[in-house]
Formats: sequence, structure tokens, C-alpha cells
Amino acid sequence: MKVTLILSLVVLSMSMASYEIMDIGNKLNTTNLGLRVMDDPEEAENNCPNSSNGCLIRSADGELTIYLKDFASSMDKDISLFGLMFDAYQLNEFGNIDVLKTCRMKLAYAKTNKYRKASDILSQKC
Repeated sequence: MKVTLILSLVVLSMSMASYEIMDIGNKLNTTNLGLRVMDDPEEAENNCPNSSNGCLIRSADGELTIYLKDFASSMDKDISLFGLMFDAYQLNEFGNIDVLKTCRMKLAYAKTNKYRKASDILSQKC
């Protein structure tokens, strides 16, 4: 059993979030997801909505590509890339993207990596 029933609800939820991040983190690599990452702001500008810092695109042949724009900080880029890779994972596993789950996973990822500013912002969004 992954989590014992003896744990309090607080410890349980923290443990579950941490475990889920580690478990998902093991699955989130470009090889497992059949995914290309294009860290090219010009390409991203041509392929992504203006309001986004990046996007996940599925081509006609089914190939998934993440396009990344310029970021103000490496923290922002790291969290955005994690979120887009989690979206690719959801598409591969479930056929759709749950934006609330992505937001919560980004929040857990930010907390795990001690990105306080991002954690504060995401905790208000999610």
C-alpha cells in the first residue's frame, strides 16, 4: 500500500502530493511521451497564442511538440515546461487535458522545488 491509513489527513495529503510529483516526474521525459521540445521563441510566437508563454501542439500525424517563448526567469520556464509536459502526459494517458489538475500539479511541483513566489501565485489560481 502506497500510503498507510494511520497517517493524519494533513500528512497524507502532503505525502500524496509529493509521491504524485515523484511518480509523474519519472514519466515526464520526452522519450516516454514521444514529445519534442522547441526552445525557440520565434517558433513559439508563430505557433502559440499571444497570451501564453508556450504551448503544446499536436500535429496532423499525432506528434506532440512543446513550443517555449522567452521567460523572465528560469523558475518560470521550469514550471511552464513541467506543466506542458504534464499536459502531454495527460493526452497520452487519458486523451484529454484537465487544466485544474495541471494547475495543481504545477503548484505541487513549485512547492517541491521551493519556488515560493510561484507557489503563492499558483495557490491563488488553483
